[in-house]
Amino acid sequence: MFPPVIATVGGSGTRLYPLTLDQPKPLVDLCDTAIIAILFRVLANQGCRWFILGSKGAQNTLALNNYFKAGEGFFKRLGINDHKEFGYQPQYDDRGSADSLRYCANYFDLNEDVLVVSGDNVIDIDLKDLIDFHHKKRSILTVVLKKLDPEENISAYGVADIGDDLRIRSFVEKPEPGREPSRMINTAFYLFSPEIREILCDVEEAARDIGGDLIPYLTDQGYPVYGYPVNGYWIDIGTPERLLQAAMDVLASKIEHYAFRNVYRPHQWIHPSTLSRIEKRLESGEIVLRGNVFVGRNCKIEKGVVIENSHLGHTGLIERDVTIKNSMVMSFSNIKRSSVLNRAIVGRNSTIGTNCHLDADKLCPNTKIPVVGEDVVLPKESTVGPGTRVAPLRHSYKILATGRFLQLGTDDGNIYFCEK
Repeated sequence: MFPPVIATVGGSGTRLYPLTLDQPKPLVDLCDTAIIAILFRVLANQGCRWFILGSKGAQNTLALNNYFKAGEGFFKRLGINDHKEFGYQPQYDDRGSADSLRYCANYFDLNEDVLVVSGDNVIDIDLKDLIDFHHKKRSILTVVLKKLDPEENISAYGVADIGDDLRIRSFVEKPEPGREPSRMINTAFYLFSPEIREILCDVEEAARDIGGDLIPYLTDQGYPVYGYPVNGYWIDIGTPERLLQAAMDVLASKIEHYAFRNVYRPHQWIHPSTLSRIEKRLESGEIVLRGNVFVGRNCKIEKGVVIENSHLGHTGLIERDVTIKNSMVMSFSNIKRSSVLNRAIVGRNSTIGTNCHLDADKLCPNTKIPVVGEDVVLPKESTVGPGTRVAPLRHSYKILATGRFLQLGTDDGNIYFCEK
C-alpha cells in the first residue's frame, strides 16, 4: 500500500475571491469537482488509500467533512474497496503546514513514509517512481520540483538550490528575477520518511511552515533532502486565472491520471441526462459545440447556443443565442438569452441577465479575467470586463477588509471590485 496522505488545507483563499467567500479554497469547483478531490483522485488511482485532512477552523474543517465525510462515496466512485476512512485534524490551531504535519503524525500515530500535499494544487505524478527515488536516496525528505519555463515569473515561488546529485542545499524564497539559483520550484508536494516525526517533536515551534522553516532546518543540519523533478502536469491554483487555466488543461486531457466519462464526440463529454434533452438540436446544428467541451447532468440548453472550449457544470440553464467560449460555468447557473462569455468564470447558483457581456481582452491572453461569484444576479445588459469581480453586496465588508481589493461600484444586489 502507498503512504498515507496528509493534505494541508488551512489557507484563507482571499486571492480567489469571490469564489471562496462561502467555501474553503480546496472545495472550489474545478470542472464540477473540488480542486482537492481531483488531486486525491490522481493519488487514489495509483494506490493511495488513506487521506488525512490537515485543516483548521470551522469554515475549512466542517466544509471538508461535509464534502468527503468518511470517504466511502469518494472511493466508491473510483471502484476502490480496500481503503481506510478519511481522517481529519482535530480542533487544533496549527501554526503552519509543518506544525499540522507534526500534530497529525502524532495524533494518527504514523510510523511510515508520509505524503504531504497542498490542497490547492493539481499534479500528475508517477508515485511509484517517486517512492523508489526516495528510498534509493535514503532521503529524510524528497521535495517534488517543477522546472518553470524561461518566460514564467519565478519570483512567486520557492526555488531550489540543488547539486548535480539532486540533493537540495537550500531554498531561495521568491528570488528577484535573474537571481534564482535554478528554474526548479517547490510544488508543495513532499514525501517524508518516518524519522521526520521525531525531528518535528524535537524542533517543535521552530518548524511552522514546511517550505519556510522545516526544509531550511533540515538542510542546515545536514539531513539528506533531495529534489525529485516532475515532468508531468502541475499547477497551483491561487488565482481565478490559474483556476480557468487548470479547467482548460483538464478539458485538453493534460492530466494523465484523470479522465472524464460520457464521451459524446472526441474531446467532448455530455452527461446522458443532458444528452437526452439536447441530442436532436445537436444533430440539427441548432446547438453548436466546438473544441473541448464538457456539459454536466440535467442541463437545459436552448437553440442558437454556441459552446467552445468550455466547461458547464450540472443543472444549468442556458437560454437561446448564448455564446460561451474558453469559460467555466459552475453548477446551478442560469445564462439568459443573447449573453456572451469569453474567458470568464461564473460561480454556482448565479444568474447572468439577458444580453450581458463577460469578456477578457481577446488580444492579450495574460489579461485578468472577469469572475462572477456564487449566488449573484447580474442585471441585464451588464458588461463585466477584464479583471472585474462580482459578488453579492452582503460580502462587501469581508472583501474590502482584506486590503487586497478596490471597490469599483455597486448596484442593488452586487459589489464590483478588482485587485489593487
